[in-house]
Amino acid sequence: MSSLAAQLAQNASLNAALLVDRSRRKSAESYLFTGREADQHDLESIHALGVNGLLQLALLNPALRKYEDQLFSEYAKATDRTLLPLEVNAELDAGIAAFLALLGPYVMEAPTGRVLEWLVRRFRINEFNIEAVLSLFLPYHESPHFTKMLSILHIKQNSTWSFLLPFKSAAQNLPRMSLVTEMLRNTDVSRFVTSLLPSALKENRSHRVLLAFNAACLHDFVSRSKALDEGTVAYLLPALLEPLQSTPPIKDAILGSYVLIAALSQKCRIAPAALSVVLNAMTNGAENILSQQYISAILSVCEPQDELEAFSEATLEAMLHIPNIEKELRNASVWIGVEKILNPLIPGLISRLDEEKVLSVIDCLLTAPKIPEIFIQRTSLLLIRSVIFTNVTSEATTARRLLAAIQQRHPNTFQESMNAIKQDEDVDQETVDQLRISLTIVEKVDNPGDNIDMILASTNADSKVRAVAVTDLLGRLSQSGLSTDDTKSIHSALLARVQDINQNVIDALYTQPSVVLPVLSGGAEIYINYLSTILTAPGSKPKRSSLRTHLTFLATYFSPANTSRVDDIFQRIFFPFLLFSKPRQHSAEVVWDTLSAQKSLGDHEWLAGCTSIVAEERAKDTADTVEKMSTINTAFSSRIARNILKSSHYQAHLQALIAKLKDANPHTRVLGYLIARALLTELSGEHQVEAGHRVIDVIDVSELHGMEDFPQEPEDSDNGGAFSKVIVTKPSSRSTLQRLQLSIIALLPSIQRPTSIVLNWLAGNSNASSDKRGSRYVELIRKVYKLANMSNSTPVFTISVLRSLFINLKSDALAFLAGIWTSSSNADENLDNLRTVALHHAAAFLQAHLQEDDGVDFQTILPSLLVALQSPDMDQRNVTLTCVSTLCQLAERKFTKVYGFDAIYGNSENQLQYLDRDDVKTYLDAIIQCKDHLAHDPEYIKVFHQEHLGRNKADKKKILEYKHRVLCFIVSHVNALALPAAQIVLLRSIESISDSAKAEILLPTIKSLLASKKSDAILRDLTDLVMPCFDASVAKDLNEEKSALWDAYVSVVRFHFAPNAPPSSQTIIARSLEHGLFSALSTERKISLCTLLLELGTQHADAYAACKQLLIRLVEDVPLITHLLASLQPTSYANVQPATKRAKITYASENTLPRLGLFIEVLGARSLPGSLDLISNLLETLNRVLQWVTDAQTDINYVEQLLMSAIENAANKVKEVPNLAPSVIRLEILVELIRVSDNPQTFHQALLLMAKLARLAPDSVLHHVMPVFTFMGSNVFHRDDTYSFKVVQQTVDSIVPVMVASLKRSHSQPLDLYIGSRDFLRVFTDAANHIPRHRRTNFFAHLVDVLGPEDFLAPVCMLLVEKVANRVIKQDPGEIQTFYSLPTSVLHHTSPSLQIRTLTTLLHESKRLASCILHPDIVGPTFLEVSSEDASNTPLSTLLRRRSQALIIFVGSALKSPASGSKATKEELSNFVAALISLAALQVGTNPDRSIDEICLAARTCLNKALSIMVASDFINGVLSMMESGDQLVQSGALNLLSERLSQVTQKTRQTVVPTIVKIMGFIRGLLTSQVNEGLTRAGYTALRSIGLSMCPGEESGLTEAVPFMLISIRGRATATVALSALSTLPTKIGPRIIPYFRDIITEIVALIREDASAITEDAYAVLHGLLISIPTFWGAREVTQIITLYVDHCVSTSNSASPAMLSLVKALAKRAPSNVLLPALIDLWTSFTASLRTERFVAYFDILARTLRSAARPAILEHLRSLFKVFLEAFDLAPVSDSESRVILAFQELVIKLNEAAFRPLFRRLYDWAFANDSDDSSKKKKITFCHVYIALLDFFKGLMNPYMSFLLTPFVETLKSYATGASDNQILWDGVVETLTKSFSCDDGAFWRDDRLRQIASPLIHQIPVCIKSPTESKSALQNSLVALMECITDDMLLKSINLDILMHTRSEDVRQRILALTCSTKLWHAHGGKLLGFAAETSTFIVECAEDENDMVVRESFKLKDAVENVAGSINSLS
Repeated sequence: MSSLAAQLAQNASLNAALLVDRSRRKSAESYLFTGREADQHDLESIHALGVNGLLQLALLNPALRKYEDQLFSEYAKATDRTLLPLEVNAELDAGIAAFLALLGPYVMEAPTGRVLEWLVRRFRINEFNIEAVLSLFLPYHESPHFTKMLSILHIKQNSTWSFLLPFKSAAQNLPRMSLVTEMLRNTDVSRFVTSLLPSALKENRSHRVLLAFNAACLHDFVSRSKALDEGTVAYLLPALLEPLQSTPPIKDAILGSYVLIAALSQKCRIAPAALSVVLNAMTNGAENILSQQYISAILSVCEPQDELEAFSEATLEAMLHIPNIEKELRNASVWIGVEKILNPLIPGLISRLDEEKVLSVIDCLLTAPKIPEIFIQRTSLLLIRSVIFTNVTSEATTARRLLAAIQQRHPNTFQESMNAIKQDEDVDQETVDQLRISLTIVEKVDNPGDNIDMILASTNADSKVRAVAVTDLLGRLSQSGLSTDDTKSIHSALLARVQDINQNVIDALYTQPSVVLPVLSGGAEIYINYLSTILTAPGSKPKRSSLRTHLTFLATYFSPANTSRVDDIFQRIFFPFLLFSKPRQHSAEVVWDTLSAQKSLGDHEWLAGCTSIVAEERAKDTADTVEKMSTINTAFSSRIARNILKSSHYQAHLQALIAKLKDANPHTRVLGYLIARALLTELSGEHQVEAGHRVIDVIDVSELHGMEDFPQEPEDSDNGGAFSKVIVTKPSSRSTLQRLQLSIIALLPSIQRPTSIVLNWLAGNSNASSDKRGSRYVELIRKVYKLANMSNSTPVFTISVLRSLFINLKSDALAFLAGIWTSSSNADENLDNLRTVALHHAAAFLQAHLQEDDGVDFQTILPSLLVALQSPDMDQRNVTLTCVSTLCQLAERKFTKVYGFDAIYGNSENQLQYLDRDDVKTYLDAIIQCKDHLAHDPEYIKVFHQEHLGRNKADKKKILEYKHRVLCFIVSHVNALALPAAQIVLLRSIESISDSAKAEILLPTIKSLLASKKSDAILRDLTDLVMPCFDASVAKDLNEEKSALWDAYVSVVRFHFAPNAPPSSQTIIARSLEHGLFSALSTERKISLCTLLLELGTQHADAYAACKQLLIRLVEDVPLITHLLASLQPTSYANVQPATKRAKITYASENTLPRLGLFIEVLGARSLPGSLDLISNLLETLNRVLQWVTDAQTDINYVEQLLMSAIENAANKVKEVPNLAPSVIRLEILVELIRVSDNPQTFHQALLLMAKLARLAPDSVLHHVMPVFTFMGSNVFHRDDTYSFKVVQQTVDSIVPVMVASLKRSHSQPLDLYIGSRDFLRVFTDAANHIPRHRRTNFFAHLVDVLGPEDFLAPVCMLLVEKVANRVIKQDPGEIQTFYSLPTSVLHHTSPSLQIRTLTTLLHESKRLASCILHPDIVGPTFLEVSSEDASNTPLSTLLRRRSQALIIFVGSALKSPASGSKATKEELSNFVAALISLAALQVGTNPDRSIDEICLAARTCLNKALSIMVASDFINGVLSMMESGDQLVQSGALNLLSERLSQVTQKTRQTVVPTIVKIMGFIRGLLTSQVNEGLTRAGYTALRSIGLSMCPGEESGLTEAVPFMLISIRGRATATVALSALSTLPTKIGPRIIPYFRDIITEIVALIREDASAITEDAYAVLHGLLISIPTFWGAREVTQIITLYVDHCVSTSNSASPAMLSLVKALAKRAPSNVLLPALIDLWTSFTASLRTERFVAYFDILARTLRSAARPAILEHLRSLFKVFLEAFDLAPVSDSESRVILAFQELVIKLNEAAFRPLFRRLYDWAFANDSDDSSKKKKITFCHVYIALLDFFKGLMNPYMSFLLTPFVETLKSYATGASDNQILWDGVVETLTKSFSCDDGAFWRDDRLRQIASPLIHQIPVCIKSPTESKSALQNSLVALMECITDDMLLKSINLDILMHTRSEDVRQRILALTCSTKLWHAHGGKLLGFAAETSTFIVECAEDENDMVVRESFKLKDAVENVAGSINSLS
């Protein structure tokens, strides 16, 4: 692909395929449809399809709804993801990935296909979300769904998923073998597959298909891997451990991880630390699986690995909590490799010997028949160490007992362990010996006596010794004189021998029954436990002789002596051996013989008559032994069953029998089932039902899966013959037990139903009826039905049981089946299947009735079918619709009776309502018409009922009556149903229908719910569905005077607003009231309901919030509020004692205050209407509460505050202020509250409320304003908290405007207004010191804002200044600001303009005060008049002077801020200055008492400060004024000041003063014209420079007009410097306006520079540079020539050391000047330069030429190419080989860069001809040298692009080299140029030019330069060597390589030593650089090395050694080659 095609492909739109013409583009990609079909469906229809699919899937998984807005909304429909920003696309990708992950379980469902179709068509997930799609579909890789999705995936070549492309092309699914093969090949694929399940588990979205896929793929992946490296294990092992740590745990995931970890363990070694972590994780997950599975798994994992030292504590702890772990470990002890588990386990167990569970595990392991010896040895060593080193007595005792057991069972291993422990250095051998001796009994013998030897002997490994010891101990025990300790020790020793397995020892133990009986009776419990363990434990096989001996002693001696233990002995020891079977036939005979001989056990209540039956059967002569034993078993088991039945202890015996069914011993369990089966056949009635329950509850359903079916003959299952034979032959088989269990299940359907009871088949299992017989029977039949349908593997059994069941049920079968599918709403998969089966059976039942045509009306079953129609399972809904369809067909016929008429729900007290045939038919037909919707959407029944039963205005009366009847029919069934779950489903189907009948009919259900004491989730849901029936439709019934419904509703409200009531019900009640019910109630009912809610809210703290929130939303009418206020407020009575402070007191009950408080809270929390009547009532209530006499003052304060909040709320809503009399809103109540309240919060709120009411009653506020502010000053001002300050602010906001309005109406003049408000304002200023310091400024600033700054800022500031006037006069100027901080801050809070006006007002007041001093006789009004009290202490004139002076000082202080006056108008400023001047010009009197000197001085100081802080605009205006003054000094100073400050003016301000600046420039031009003096002229130019630097639009003309004056000054030279400085700023500023003066400026400046280079300034260059930038196109040849000549001359004068300014100018000239002007000028100048050739001029010229060529445009260069090349050829002829030549070459290189190949080739040919065409003259060598230098420079820059031109040079270079080789030439410079050119050409070659044929031409001449170089400098030798190395780099021909190698080496045979040395050096360098190429020529090279090594010259020898080393570095040792 070309670069252009690649760019176009990269920039192509992602929608390009969609923009192609439809006739040419491919069909749309689709998941559901083919290409042509997809084109027929537009996006709108696909969107509808996808939304429908989403709604169906959301029923299965509501979490999918989360993505509806993002992926399925209207916005999503219009989204084009190719136009979205990256971050939005990333968010969309994340949403799609999460959504697809949730679809995992439903890929095979039809709705999922519709959803995926939408995602493919709209969001193109098959293109942009490939990995997310594969995450969803890979688990289904062998399904057609995967194939379809794969066919549209956009998989790129060479990507991770490119291996799928063949399957995509072939339209085949992906076999697992192929996927695993790719996983083995591609790590990315294996990581992806491995991560699928962990990712799903973390987000709790795993499913069975994913679990199976993960287990199968990873198992094959591990199994097929030859070896797993660390990288693979690093990502594989954490993924396998993730399911073990997931929450919640998933059994299948755990088992899958077990299998995979076991497979992984077989393939790789796991580090011990990692293995410990793995085992810990496996153990933590074991609680969710069977113990056997766990043991098998960890054994498989541990067996291939190195054995761990010990399990971790966490692993051990978790393992001990696994049920039956000891039994599973015992069973696993026979497996190979079990020691890998047991050995790490035992250290932890021994460290916890004090735990009972640990001892149980160790005992089980030690008594296991085939425990590994290595485990016994390790256990023995650890126990011995525990005994020796532990200090805990109990642990040592336990360890000794375990060691004793090991010594007895494994004596050899124990002996080896004792010997091994002796070898440890840290163990004392004597201690070990003492331990060996002491291990005789279980318990520690504290005081061993003479009997210790026999006790020790009783535990000897030799059985004969043990037997003798037991006999001796019995003999000693029969003697007297033994101590208590000895007796106890002997008893323990003898009791331990019960477990002995040797017959001789057992016989010796029982030889003296009279002696041993007391011993065993004393430890009866231990004795029986021992016997039970060794005789009946699972897996134990006692010898028949031992069994007979033990049982004989038990029956003969022990049982008669321990009658209380007889039942325990029989149940635990004898019962397991009663069953006759082939494995235990003789053992059973021994037991029965013993029982026959001994009556103590033979007469057991269970065995009454059994011994004789067994004896009779055994006596019979039967050939078939199996038949005989089965007969015996059947006979005695039946007898035992009858004995149990007859017993008075029936319940205890039944409990014991049920325990047998769960026994671990299979013989016990089988016999128990035989007896249970017989017992069930004997029982009847409720006992039979209960027994059936007990037995069936024991049967584990999971154990029945995979069982064998009944035989084909069902009758065989009715008798015990076949099972009895199986029991005899295979008593321990699982199938035997299963067949027994199935036979019992088959018996249960025949149990007769209870008589005299009407069964409620649709009742729940927890029926509340007192008579439980019916419910227990129904529950049992349901269990049987469930077990019968649990498996598909037993069809004969299932058919047999169901036939028997339905025969027994008869016509009740349909009701029974309805109870099955309605009895539970659990989402259990097995129950779902059971409900589906029940519906199928119901469909068959109805179909049978359809065929019989018996006229039965099945409308009673219709509500149950409605329940099934709302099942999430689609199969159930389809079968239900089949049933409905059958009912619809039945409705076509005439009905004769109603199925289950008034009995379908048993003896229900609630009456059902029935429909006539037409209504039933209409309703069923309507359902059938919507069957498609109902089949696909379980929620559609709600829509159906809303459409079918909902009332419409257009419905006729007949239709309305029909809808009413059907609704009543459904609701009556809701009443009658005893299943809350079914009631919920039915109610949900009609919850959107509003009808008063619902509440009336559901009244019994409502009452039952209120009476129910249960509080589970189902009842709460039912309640939540019943409560909405109280809606607006029942308002009419509720409003009736005597309404039972109202009483029920009140009870409902009381119940659900009681403590611990569910919030959901409260929400429902509130919703109904809000949505029309409350508004429809009568006023009386509203009042009653509100009163009830207030009562409930105050009685129960739990209901407080709910009642409050409900009342907030309900109470909104003013009449209702006023009525409730009147009923809740206390009643006042006149007090008989008028002298008291309060005129009235109020009395009220204790309950009134909380209810009033709650009601006022309600009013405060909602928006109240703006009613004056309401405000008046609230104020009256506040007045009553204010007079309330109670001890709960806190509550009173709270109620008062709430009332004030409510009043404020209502007042805020009054929009139009009416003209009210003061008495309407009684503010005196608030004034009274403020006066008497001692609660700060109440006080604050009262102030705020009064402020709010000021708007409504301003006249009333004016009457009370002074008391209010007085109270406020005494109570609030001193408080330093934010809230108090806020209260003050709000009070001021509301009340002060009222006062201000009154003052303005009374005083129209400002001074009169000031004087009139003086007393009011002094209330605040006098309290200033009481206000916290940090709040004063904010308070007074806020006060001024409220008062009105225009009117009251000045008086407030004057009053504040007055307070500090006496102290300010005496302070230093630096301390004055402290005193004025408050008025200054208040002043600066306003705008600058207002500040100036205010300060002017203060100055006027100061003048009035000064006038009073000067003219005391003329008394005028002043604001700061002196009171008589102040004048009595200080002279009046002094006070006036101080106040006047203080005001002026304050003005000066306030003017310090630069912002002051920045926005004042000229008029305001002039007034301000005039006021200051008038004060400063006051005439000073002669009378000292009337002196105002201080006032005048202060005014002058203030005036100076004012002028110093003027802003920029005022300043510039001032400068203009100074220029207008005509004073030269002033003008000079003004211009200098303007120069200094103008640059500091902001750009924004600068633009505003442009007109002023223009006027100033006019004055400056006048000054320049007149040339009054040089100083003023310099100041003018300086000012112009400053103006030019900051020029703004509008000033260009003024600056342009000044240019001629600048040129005049430059010519005059006197002020040329400042003129240039001013001119340097103009070119870039005024641009083309300077064109008229352009040529003159250049001429003058160039002349100025040439006159005196030392006087050159940067400004001159800046002017030229500016002209080049601003007007480059106006530069002509003349101007360019001047600059070029100036530059060249400058370089000559400075020896090519041009100044930076000049270089900058030249660079600008090269870049800015037009190329068409600059190039001809340079060409023209060349001729003049050649006339007087100097190196400096040469360098300078070509420097500027190179810069010009670099910047010039290509067309301009091509236009002048011929002239330019001519210049270069002449320059090459003239330039010496020095720096000047390099400059010329550099310029020539810039020229070549600009040329294309077509332009350059003829140029090169001409250059070649110039250099090589004429060899006759001496200049040819110089030309060749120059040419080589030029070519080298071009090679350096263009690299390989120049090699094709070597075709011109190859022949001349070969001839030149030959001439040197022959001695014809000797020019060293030319030789260097040729060799360097060749070297660079070789290095740059890419194989295109230097092919082997050309290399052969140049190789030999180049090699022959070796003799030439011996006479040349060292640099030439290095050049030749480098050239040879570069040459060999290009060679690919071996023959040429060989030739070059030999040619160089041949020079080593030269007579000249130097030549030999150089040849060796060249060869050495070649071998170092290209040894690999020369490897084949090592042999021939070695010959020359040997020759040179024998050379007489040491240098040659040394070089030969170097060559040898170089060769050997490549070829190895060459000694053998030579």
